[in-house]
Amino acid sequence: MYYGEHITTTHTAWTKALPNSTLTKTTPPSYLKAPRKRNENPNPYSEMKDQSTVKAANISARPSPMGTRQPLPRPLRSGSHFFPPNVLDDEGDSMESLSLPPTPSPNPRPPPHSLTQDASETSVPTSPAPAPPPVEAGGTSPDEETTVEDLSNSIHAPSHDEDAAMSDNSPPTYSYPSPPKPATPTEEDLLRAHLAVAETNRAIVKPSGTNSLTMIPQFTPIPAGGFPKIHLAHAAQLFDFQAPKVITAWLKVPHPKILIRVFDHDGKNPSVKGPILVERLRKAITDIAQFMHQGDKDIKVSPPCPEAIKEEADQPLSFLAYNISEETKNTILAQRIWSSLDISFAAHQFSVNTPPLLLFCLHSFSTSDTATVKNAVFKTWTDEFTSWEIAKIFAESDIPADEVHNATKEFIKTLWVERLDFKASGGISLPHYNIFAASPTSIPSVWTKLRAYLHSLTYPSELEGNGTAVNFMPCPLCHSIAHPRGLCPFPDIPLWNGPKHHNPRAPTYNLRGRGRGRRNIG
Repeated sequence: MYYGEHITTTHTAWTKALPNSTLTKTTPPSYLKAPRKRNENPNPYSEMKDQSTVKAANISARPSPMGTRQPLPRPLRSGSHFFPPNVLDDEGDSMESLSLPPTPSPNPRPPPHSLTQDASETSVPTSPAPAPPPVEAGGTSPDEETTVEDLSNSIHAPSHDEDAAMSDNSPPTYSYPSPPKPATPTEEDLLRAHLAVAETNRAIVKPSGTNSLTMIPQFTPIPAGGFPKIHLAHAAQLFDFQAPKVITAWLKVPHPKILIRVFDHDGKNPSVKGPILVERLRKAITDIAQFMHQGDKDIKVSPPCPEAIKEEADQPLSFLAYNISEETKNTILAQRIWSSLDISFAAHQFSVNTPPLLLFCLHSFSTSDTATVKNAVFKTWTDEFTSWEIAKIFAESDIPADEVHNATKEFIKTLWVERLDFKASGGISLPHYNIFAASPTSIPSVWTKLRAYLHSLTYPSELEGNGTAVNFMPCPLCHSIAHPRGLCPFPDIPLWNGPKHHNPRAPTYNLRGRGRGRRNIG
């Protein structure tokens, strides 16, 4: 027995088992199809098809208020570019007209109307979707035209302001040229400007007065917190007492180059000490370059050269190192202080762009509290008359007129104080206080005038006396003006290889006759 015959037999037996009243009272709807004969369609899936047909008829008889859901179009795909259906055939175009390379197509499929014929019999007829307009070779479709129009309105599209201005009758607009910017001073101009006021800046200086970032074993490692900062009297102090012809020659040397000051070097007897220090500096820089795997060859060091008319006490102290790589220069400047058993030196940039932060030194306070001294200085600077005078000095700089008041306030906010533990005879403490602030201008004459004015003021405190400014006592070891030799912080650094606070003097022998055969060794 076939599967179809089994379904028919079962249906017949089920019909006979039902009572006649049930059969007569139940009348099938008119839209249902009559049952098929046994030999008409033996397909077992015929019942499933009849159920879908009934469902479609019910939907058609009772439409939903939300509208009829239309089946989504399923375009045929052919070729490697998947053209939409009927685009080429309906409009008479072909692949040859578009000059496209031939593409192998799959087996031919029946036309679209034959595939949708059965579905159209049971569904509500709908209007076909409009076919896209023909696209000619070299032309643009409506979507592409919309895209082109949108792109033409984009801010990145080229403008035709000149054409629009010619066709527009609106009044013309004028563009005024921006004011010319001041010329940027050259390195030589800045240096000359600082040297012009160097004599004034030197007047406040009293004469004769284990966390390592590098692994070079012969040099002192960088301590925790870094090496102490070396403060200069003015931005061009590294060129003090240097012969003008030497400064001109150094300016012509191409970068990279650095300035070097040797620890505990007083500049005296340059004809003897100069060549020795030059050779030691060249060897130290070569060791640094080789450790950094830099092939610097023929490193050169230029010694200082004093002016012929200057006194012997005023000697230049700076050396120029050049003919080095940029990596070697950056490495030397990053550590700044290099101390070995042969030589100890401080490296500085060849630049005079930033004025010093140290302004002056105060004494005569009967307190060792830096907060009290800072409060006294702050009250003096924020006084109405004093702040007005500071603003007048800043008005002579390159600061805009409408920003001078704010620049004065910001300058006062950068104030900070450091204490120096001076000792008098008998161990009496006489502390001094260094006053620091960041100037908003780098013009040498304005900065010099500012510091001279602040240096001349008196700084009273209600309970601790009146502070007055004193001249700096430069350190002969590191050449900083912030402390004397006895307070130099460098000899206290762990593993320091450089000079100490007090160099032991070589014994001297004084031969004085005190009778025959007697000699006193003093």
